Amino acid sequence: MTTSKKAKAQNISVGVRELRQSASQILDQVKEGISVEITEHGVPVAHIVPITKSLYEESLENGRIIPARNPNRVFTMPSGKITKGKQLSEILIDERRSARF
Repeated sequence: MTTSKKAKAQNISVGVRELRQSASQILDQVKEGISVEITEHGVPVAHIVPITKSLYEESLENGRIIPARNPNRVFTMPSGKITKGKQLSEILIDERRSARF
């Protein structure tokens, strides 16, 4: 396993043969946050990078958002009371008159 010049940035370069022989150890390093470049005959062919947290997970950890107390609850809009006998247009005209001033 060769550590690239960017070792401070947590990057390493590994050949295909070495990846095959020590996949578990390399994956352990990825879990620790190290990115791995896979090479074949010295030519880069792939990158294995750690999975980052989603914006939602980061926001929860930082306290920027608070999870719902009951995430399964469905919000329903309250229905307006419509009296029998009145047309919708009449109700709207009444509401507009009462809303002015």
